[in-house]
Amino acid sequence: MDTVKLDVKSAEEASRVELFIRIVWVFISYFILTLFCIILYICLPIQWLIILITGKRYGVLDGIIKKYWVYVTQILAYFLLLTDERNPLIPE
Repeated sequence: MDTVKLDVKSAEEASRVELFIRIVWVFISYFILTLFCIILYICLPIQWLIILITGKRYGVLDGIIKKYWVYVTQILAYFLLLTDERNPLIPE
């Protein structure tokens, strides 16, 4: 079995302060994500019932669910060092 070697060079060196800020930012974002998740658990059953009864999605609830998944993706991308752009603390 052959091994694969990948060398990735970063444009600039990350400092330890930036890493500390990144970890603190993720913890704060995780707390906000937990609050957002509580709202999501209320919206999902309501959205399911609306789809079951009418056969259509309710736009406001659908928007909340989509914003949740975008926020989760932004937090994970920032925490896993896939991007250097910080996500906003309050989802848009």
